[in-house]
Amino acid sequence: MSPPSRPPFADLPLDKAGPPGNAWGLYGKDDELGALNMITPSTVKKAAQEIQTGDRVSLDWYLNLPSHPSFGRPPFGWKMENRSHPDGRKRIVNDDHLNMNTQGSSQWDGFRHYGYQKAKRYYGGRTQQDVEGSEVIGIDRVANSGGITARGVILDYPRWLEQKGKEKVNALKANCITADVLKDMLEESGVETRHGDVLLLRTGFTRDYTKLSEDDRKALATNPPTFLGVESSLAVLEWIWESGFAAVASDAPSFEMSPLVGSHNAPGGIWKGESWEDEMQGGGLLHQWLLGGWGVMIGEMWDLERLCEKSGELGRKTCFVSSVPLKVPGGVASPPNAVAIF
Repeated sequence: MSPPSRPPFADLPLDKAGPPGNAWGLYGKDDELGALNMITPSTVKKAAQEIQTGDRVSLDWYLNLPSHPSFGRPPFGWKMENRSHPDGRKRIVNDDHLNMNTQGSSQWDGFRHYGYQKAKRYYGGRTQQDVEGSEVIGIDRVANSGGITARGVILDYPRWLEQKGKEKVNALKANCITADVLKDMLEESGVETRHGDVLLLRTGFTRDYTKLSEDDRKALATNPPTFLGVESSLAVLEWIWESGFAAVASDAPSFEMSPLVGSHNAPGGIWKGESWEDEMQGGGLLHQWLLGGWGVMIGEMWDLERLCEKSGELGRKTCFVSSVPLKVPGGVASPPNAVAIF
């Protein structure tokens, strides 16, 4: 049976007693998959038709990048251990141990990661006590459902700017991609989105980061985060909702422009004089609505460089995407383990 269609954006919130923009109840009161309900056997079968040449591209950045993570997160740790014989003799057998914060490199933000800050609710109205006292809306629910297997829609912002003859953008500086630009890029791609698609948006972050010296990487991690991302606005939210995306991912550290709170989203900025204090409390308007309100997973710091090179080489703006997060009971986030196939 097909899931219910998304109602018009203007009909939100669905739960009138809940916070702004929520779509709680669309897939049932106890739902734990959110917009991933749109990924059905029929949408997967249709998405699989994207596999035409068999070219495969990994979408995960290396786990030790960035070498000095922002937002105060610890760097990746790895150790290989030789499994010696009980009598002390070395054997040709090794194990390894990983020490990682799942937000430290390529990741899916799960529904436990970010909720409505004023309402203090996660997806479906769950409280902090709910998520601490059970495994509800854990990342393992996504893995157990079969992961995210869908058509990927590729938008390449740096190449779009280049084709327009516009100034090259530095993805390590605070700037935003507006809803109008997203609409233009999608229109020029010739792709008509379908419910259950996954957005793959390149900003150029991994490209610009790898050019930095080690000292510059250290400085970047200790400075207030300022990165290119999508505009934190209702117009962008409406575009994502009406496009039917089941999940969104980019190579940026926070998907939306960082800092999450600042003059760019203060009254008189993109809000055109309106006050959105309720929505913006704690920052992350898109994080609140996508994760907490709609159950739309957010991918961050994906490696989209080779994807967009292959996209240009083949003249394709769509691909098949397969991603299965780690099956951690009650997990908050996970490396995507993602591959695109053309």
